[in-house]
Amino acid sequence: MEWEGPSKQGLYDPQNEHEACGVGFVVAIDGKRSHKIVRDAEVLAKRMEHRGACACDNDTGDGAGVLTAIPHQYYCAQLRDSHQIDLPDFGRYATGIFFLDKLHHQDIEKRFQELSESLGLRVLCWRTVPTNNSTIGQVARNSEPFMRQVFVTGDLEDEKLARQVFVLRKRASHELVVPGARFYICSLSLKTVVYKGLLTSNQLWEYFKDLSNPAFTTYLALVHTRFSTNTFPSWERAHPLRVLAHNGEINTLRGNVNLMKAREGVMKSELFGDDLKKLYPVVEPNLSDSGSADCVLEFLLHCGQRSLPEAVMTMVPEAWQNDATMPKEKRDYYQWASSAMEPWDGPALVSFTDGRYIGAILDRNGLRPSRFYVTSENILVMASEVGVYDVNPEKVILKSRLKPGRMLLVDTEDKRIIQDVELKLHIARSRPHSEWLKEQITMEDIHKSVSESNSAAVENSSAQSAISGLSDKRLALFGYTIESINMLLLPMIQDKKEALGSMGNDAPLACLSQFQPLPYEYFKQLFAQVTNPPIDPFREKIVMSLLCPIGPTANILEPSAAFVHRLFLQQPVLTLPDLAALIRTRHRGWTTKVLDCTFDYTDGPGGLEPALTRIAGEAYSAAAAGCQLLVLSDRAAGPRRVPVSSLLALGAVHHHLIETRQRMKVGIIVETAEAREVHHMCVLLGYGADAICPYLAFELAFALRNDNLIDPSLTNEDIYRAYQKAIETGLAKVMAKMGISTLQSYKSAQIFEAVGLNEDVIDKCFKGTQSRIGGVNFEILSKEIFDRQSLTYGNNNDTLVLRNPGHYHWRAGGEKHINDPLSIANLQEAAVGNSNYAYDKFRESALESIRACTLRGQLELVKLDEPIPISEVEPASEIVKRFATGAMSFGSISLEAHTSLAIAMNRIGGKSNTGEGGENADRYLNQDPDYNKRSAIKQVASGRFGVTASYLAHADDLQIKMAQGAKPGEGGELPGYKVTEDIARTRCSVAGVGLISPPPHHDIYSIEDLAELIYDLKCANPRARVSVKLVSEVGVGVVASGVAKGKAEHIVISGHDGGTGASSWTGIKCAGLPWELGIAETHQVLVLNDLRSRVVVQADGQIRTGFDVMVAALLGADEFGFSTAPLIALGCTMMRKCHLNTCPVGIATQDPVLRKKFAGKPEHVVNYFFMLAEEIRQHMAEVGVRRFQDLIGRTDLLKVRENNDNPKARMLNLSLILKNALHMRPGVNIVGGSKSQDFQLEKRLDNQLIEQCSSILDGTQKEVDISMRITNEDRAFTTTLSYHIAMKYGEAGLPEDTQVRIQLTGSAGQSFGAFLARGLTLTLEGDANDYVGKGLSGGTIIIYPPKNSPFESHLNVIVGNVCLYGATSGRAYFRGIASERFCVRNSGCVAVAEGAGDHGCEYMTAGVALVLGLTGRNFAAGMSGGIAYVYDIDGSFKSKCNQETVELLPLEQQEDLEYVKTLLEEFVEYTGSVIAQELLSTWPEPAKMFIKVFPYEYQRVLKQLAMKSPAPTPKVEANGKAENGVLDIEETVRDVELDKKNLEKILDKTRGFMKYPRETSLYRPAERRLRDWDEIYNFGHVRRGLRVQAARCMDCGVPFCQSDHGCPLGNIIPKWNDLVYRADWQQALKHLLQTNNFPEFTGRVCPAPCESACVLGISEPAVTIKNIECAIIDHAFDNGWIGPEIPEHRNGKTVAVVGSGPAGLACAHQLNKVGYTVTVFERNDRPGGLLQYGIPTMKLSKEVVARRVKLLTAEGISFKCNVDVGKDISASDLANEYDALVLCMGATWPRDLPLKGRQLNGIHYAMEFLESWQKKQMGSTHPMKDNPELNAKDKNVLIIGGGDTGCDCIATSLRQGAKSITTFEILPEPKKTRGQDNPWPQWPRVFRVDYGHDEVKVKFGNDPRKFSTLTKEFLDDGEGNVCGVSAVEVEWTRGAGGRWEMNEVPGTDKIYKVDLVLLAMGFLGPERYVANQLDLPLDARSNIETVKSDIYHTPVSNVFAAGDCRRGQSLVVWAISEGRQAARAVDLYLSGHSSLPGPGGVIYSH
Repeated sequence: MEWEGPSKQGLYDPQNEHEACGVGFVVAIDGKRSHKIVRDAEVLAKRMEHRGACACDNDTGDGAGVLTAIPHQYYCAQLRDSHQIDLPDFGRYATGIFFLDKLHHQDIEKRFQELSESLGLRVLCWRTVPTNNSTIGQVARNSEPFMRQVFVTGDLEDEKLARQVFVLRKRASHELVVPGARFYICSLSLKTVVYKGLLTSNQLWEYFKDLSNPAFTTYLALVHTRFSTNTFPSWERAHPLRVLAHNGEINTLRGNVNLMKAREGVMKSELFGDDLKKLYPVVEPNLSDSGSADCVLEFLLHCGQRSLPEAVMTMVPEAWQNDATMPKEKRDYYQWASSAMEPWDGPALVSFTDGRYIGAILDRNGLRPSRFYVTSENILVMASEVGVYDVNPEKVILKSRLKPGRMLLVDTEDKRIIQDVELKLHIARSRPHSEWLKEQITMEDIHKSVSESNSAAVENSSAQSAISGLSDKRLALFGYTIESINMLLLPMIQDKKEALGSMGNDAPLACLSQFQPLPYEYFKQLFAQVTNPPIDPFREKIVMSLLCPIGPTANILEPSAAFVHRLFLQQPVLTLPDLAALIRTRHRGWTTKVLDCTFDYTDGPGGLEPALTRIAGEAYSAAAAGCQLLVLSDRAAGPRRVPVSSLLALGAVHHHLIETRQRMKVGIIVETAEAREVHHMCVLLGYGADAICPYLAFELAFALRNDNLIDPSLTNEDIYRAYQKAIETGLAKVMAKMGISTLQSYKSAQIFEAVGLNEDVIDKCFKGTQSRIGGVNFEILSKEIFDRQSLTYGNNNDTLVLRNPGHYHWRAGGEKHINDPLSIANLQEAAVGNSNYAYDKFRESALESIRACTLRGQLELVKLDEPIPISEVEPASEIVKRFATGAMSFGSISLEAHTSLAIAMNRIGGKSNTGEGGENADRYLNQDPDYNKRSAIKQVASGRFGVTASYLAHADDLQIKMAQGAKPGEGGELPGYKVTEDIARTRCSVAGVGLISPPPHHDIYSIEDLAELIYDLKCANPRARVSVKLVSEVGVGVVASGVAKGKAEHIVISGHDGGTGASSWTGIKCAGLPWELGIAETHQVLVLNDLRSRVVVQADGQIRTGFDVMVAALLGADEFGFSTAPLIALGCTMMRKCHLNTCPVGIATQDPVLRKKFAGKPEHVVNYFFMLAEEIRQHMAEVGVRRFQDLIGRTDLLKVRENNDNPKARMLNLSLILKNALHMRPGVNIVGGSKSQDFQLEKRLDNQLIEQCSSILDGTQKEVDISMRITNEDRAFTTTLSYHIAMKYGEAGLPEDTQVRIQLTGSAGQSFGAFLARGLTLTLEGDANDYVGKGLSGGTIIIYPPKNSPFESHLNVIVGNVCLYGATSGRAYFRGIASERFCVRNSGCVAVAEGAGDHGCEYMTAGVALVLGLTGRNFAAGMSGGIAYVYDIDGSFKSKCNQETVELLPLEQQEDLEYVKTLLEEFVEYTGSVIAQELLSTWPEPAKMFIKVFPYEYQRVLKQLAMKSPAPTPKVEANGKAENGVLDIEETVRDVELDKKNLEKILDKTRGFMKYPRETSLYRPAERRLRDWDEIYNFGHVRRGLRVQAARCMDCGVPFCQSDHGCPLGNIIPKWNDLVYRADWQQALKHLLQTNNFPEFTGRVCPAPCESACVLGISEPAVTIKNIECAIIDHAFDNGWIGPEIPEHRNGKTVAVVGSGPAGLACAHQLNKVGYTVTVFERNDRPGGLLQYGIPTMKLSKEVVARRVKLLTAEGISFKCNVDVGKDISASDLANEYDALVLCMGATWPRDLPLKGRQLNGIHYAMEFLESWQKKQMGSTHPMKDNPELNAKDKNVLIIGGGDTGCDCIATSLRQGAKSITTFEILPEPKKTRGQDNPWPQWPRVFRVDYGHDEVKVKFGNDPRKFSTLTKEFLDDGEGNVCGVSAVEVEWTRGAGGRWEMNEVPGTDKIYKVDLVLLAMGFLGPERYVANQLDLPLDARSNIETVKSDIYHTPVSNVFAAGDCRRGQSLVVWAISEGRQAARAVDLYLSGHSSLPGPGGVIYSH
């Protein structure tokens, strides 16, 4: 219907609408009526017009209205004339306006009349409301209702009449609604009437003709102006509502509404009896948050035996839980009331009236402005601002504000204002609440009710039932991983807090993950942005509370002691004894029912849904039967019982009980092995859990303690407390990011969006949760549970350690990550070398990752058959201008990295971003164009670091940071040790003082506050584009349209996966959504609102490739933000150690040593962006689009990817994302930024000011005095003047000798004097609103009350909230009280006021505040610098001050006394302050009553400055243990001097790579070892230093050591290094054997590509890996830990393996483990292949080989030696005889050198030489047939070729006694360091000295190698023996095509004398006879060819190939890896599934 807004479509959902508003009222305290009150209300509304908003037609408001007392005389006269009716007396009839439509109104009026009569009421008449719609907007006119006013009466006494009128209204709303007919009742009351509509606050008064009639009189008028986030607000949604007008947001709405519905099951009323049910649902469907609250308030008022003020107090309580200053009676009342109803939580100013009372209440945190005046004429005016009501100053007797949680109330019958204290004490004493409270139940009572012995027995039995530690099977069953234990669980117990991570989340979404994520992972936490603010849960914990009553809820309508008959829990995590006691208790007759949340394994995956239905049914039966507590338990899970996810079970039960109205009768406790992390607890609580016992987490912690993995001195109680504390802290953080203060409100509020869950799952378990892309159903969820079950209890013989797929850090073989080693390496190679080839490889690897991890990867472009010519496509130089780098502050990254990004972006015409850390003026003034370090985007964030007039003036974009992708809704902190001199100067702070970035509240509480900040910034730089950064979440499109209406010109939508310097893992992983959803929703909703042309939209978050950019553009983005990718181009390796200040490449660190390692250059970034732009052009040509602008919003060019091999991805429904916005609203202009926002800057008062100051600006005049009058509509006064000064004079402001003095009278608008430049002085006689002196930049502000005001200034409020926010310098003098958050983040100004509200001096870092009067609560929270002096009049200050970071000192020091005296004198001089005069008259006597507030950090820094010594790094005392001094946001810094000696005794793992040198002496001394055949390794020496070497490993976030460039086995190197460092050798062994069958071989002979790929190797010696590997396995053998492991079962299947080299042995070993009977065929006389005969004994002792072969034989593997398959036995026969045949024959066909003389004796293949000698040493019975003995003794030996084989020949010849040794290598001598064409992490082609070269040098004095040497001919001694070679030097040059060419150097021919020539030139492939027998094809390199889709399977069905015969000559690690994976392929082929590990030792379920 035309009066309804657009329906749900695309990603737009009307449910997500938000609103914010201006609200106010005028009331005659004595109840006297007058028409003047209506006119005053009109002025008040019009003056708040700037707080409302207009739609796209700019003349339709978002809604305005007025509620007045019924104008009785006026209506009497009107009806007498029109209807000839006499109305009954005032109070004896009800009236109200209905919104109807002309078609149906008669029918509805008739039915209303019938309903009235059935209730004993009668309709007197209907009146058409007179209106004038000529001035209203087109949008409003189109949906204008037909307005009818009803008059109803009845012959009942007053109270009953009021009640029946309520019933009539309520039932009419339920019963008269007909589809297609309009029906809405604005109000129906005996005392008040509401006029409202889709109007602006100007139109309201002309539209309703009644309001302009002088006969319309009232004694109260409540007005409201609405700012909706959408441009299609409705008439119905305008305020005031029936009893309230609300400015704010209810964050917990879904839970409040659900619980109200559930309460219907326990509500009873004597007044209504059974008719009560006819009033249900209490909350009518499809209402806004305000509408829902209005319904409940009205219901409590009429049915709940409460007065209006008490009903309001019940719904919006104060923060009573932690307020030490609150009287006990009041606290007891609040606790009693909270037992019946949870708070409706969120930032709110609620005005309410029932006609007698009118009042207002502010939320517990004071997050809305509310000011009021009382006049001598008995009028009270309350509004969001001052200056909205014209009154002579002489008549104002009080100017005040509403304080947080406080209530303002006028009783018009008693004719008085009732103060908050009196009112609430009266209500608190109205019933015996304190007596009743004694009946509450505590855990102590429960424990006492169960005998002690029982409780202890329960704990012991449960602890004993746990299998010890990490081998507990249940860990795998419930999805624990090594990572989740180490990175999340252990820090919670050790440090009592969540661990930190960094660099964002680049792992797959749960709906794409193939590693069985738990259902919790599908949920993303919602967070506050724009429409309401998050809270700082640590600095403002005074408002936070986790206290919750649980158990049956009493009837809220009958106040009684029964309210508190509930169990009060301080926090929701139960210990094992707690749960045991609750299960057994019978206290007060309570009973507990345990519900089994498991089902039988034989039910199969189809058993999950029936199990949920059964559990919900059992829960209903238990609740109906009178149980008080239900325990949902998965303890019965095991091999035969499959666990139902606790979350699914809980959701199903909770919603079933709500629907059946049983939920309020029971408490639900979850006993779960599944939940362990903060996010898990949040989701459980959000979906209805009352308490949680994570028993497996506790039992695991006990076991780890018993195994000494955590502090063995911890008791069970310590572990419980630590874990509970960590969960409490994490929960508080998650609640706070949504702006929710109490757990009671958070519970059941479902503050999540599901990503990738199907509708059937949502409907059954998570009703009401948004899940917009469909996704996995019960079948897949169940299959994943069964996968975990089979991984746990199946035949997993090769699972040595808990599975670790790498959800947090990339791990080989595990979860894909966008930033994987291959992509990082390719991108760096491309960027540094400007290589298109490397960029193409990067594109390829990145696309694979993107497909595995992201939503966009499930899409593909719709390409033309024939692309358009690329020459016609927009050039790259234009495309790159759409690029911006992300907001990374100088502080989070190094100066070098920050400036490189700025220079690069300025060169290409893109934009770089300062981040929130400010920018030094020397970077934006006078820059060299080629090296311009200016960041075009200057960010303004909650930290307000360095935001000065000059900073703002020198920007192209001013970006307001509302949220950050990696941690939306959270703040951050730069700890003191990171704040260098440079950073401190940039941020206007003090070096060494920690800097907190609070969550974004303060001046961005709401949409209208954000609109104000946008206006302020536009005034501070009219040239700049104002941008707002949002994070993708459900409803972000609606928020974005609100932001566009707030006049933003640019909107950034960040994805959830953005990077960060530091955040808790919960924030990184679990909040926010992919940008694909955010961009699509934003574009759709902006188009739907016709706002798209007003704003430019930018996408941001893990954007890497041209494909990413294309998808973002096609979904609606104009510009693109890049953060991680350009950092990678500059050298970032994704260490994820940003939070530790240990970035080894000098990017995310302030450490001067590490910063020197930074090697990035601006060119690298430029290269990357141009290659990216060229890729985009290629895509544009393929889709047929020439101009980039034409791509935007073209979703028709995207389609869902075909052939998607991920079954979960195929379940997703992406149609909503792909909906074309122009189909939703055709014909709309979608060119972003083509329509400019209208700021109406031409109307600013500043324009007059600038004109009058023109002579100052041009320097012709030195002084100017100006006088003006100012009103509240003059906002950001002087800000534009300061801009002009900053542009001319920079940071310094006006010259010393130049002054502008401005004298004003009136009430100043918001942001008075914001960013005021030095040299300007503002003096205001009057008062001011919020944000006075915001960002003060050197100017002076003086405000005092009008001189003829009768009141005392120190008792009255003079300025609003958040004054001097982020002030950097200047002075401010306020004669009067400053409201909440005075001097928040003061960074350098001096301020004096006569009192301050709550949270004064919060986060202050510098400057001085002098407060001459009372302060509010929580003063100095988070204050780390500067000093405050407080006049403590009544001695209450200490209890109000947050003393965590500050010390309170007396005012005694002479310099302090003199300083304060000077300030007092200035204050008197400027403002005439009476208080200051009185203090001065007896000074210094009153100083005794002053307190000096002095931050500890600041004291420390001042002491250090005084000593003039460089500051040592402070040690940090944190809540728990400091993580390398890393501070999470909740921690405060203290200084405790370091005891350096102690520190050095403890190995430092965090900075080990900097502190400890690499061990280089790995071998025994050459002079000794060359005399024997023993192993060359210096085992003893190496082992002694191993822990130190292990401490050098940094546990990289992306460990290149186990990547394709590093270890092919995917060895879990960081993990076993860490375990060796911790001396846990057995666990290290398990991790080693999980990936590597034979570490004793690889640890000796592998050339260690892992070390070459180590990140440390970029700039210093790599971590020692090979030695540690060898030590672990040798230590295990020494200790007898390794023995034969014989498989329990044989499966009856046989496999033959040909070849017993490393590949054959590994394959046989793996297959044997899973029960195959394996026979290995070897043509030599001993097994081992290359290991046995190809590697000399001094490198690999043959005892080591024999030891392993013996073990394998003992395990059941059969070795058949001396059998040459293909010769002695047919390969085809083997294939027929065995179930499978695996060829592991190696590449044994040597490369020859067919030169003249090759036939001579004495020329041999190197392998012949090595093999013959090994056989001789071993006394072989199988001598070489042709050459019985090859020996180098006394010969001149020449080895042609290098590599390991060449080196082995050198060392063997030397030991045999060679006369001389020479080596020819045809390539030039490698450089000492990597060349440009050989970037890290490729294998380094550098000059190496291996063991053999070293030995020759010792023996003969020279290195044996001759480089660039070509052999020409072998010379004959005449007897057929070789006697020399002819050789020549060559040189290598690049040819025309870039290929290397070799040319001989003339005149360098030389004859070398030789007796023995060994050819060591590698191998050509396998010998062919076996392949020929089996008809196997060979590839181009002569290797056996296998099938592409199954790379170990040959075309012959049961024949497989692995190792060098398949992939070519390679390393021993490759061979083992090949053997392992071939075994898995065989197992899959023969069994259909495999439990053998894949790459990286990871076991797959698929």
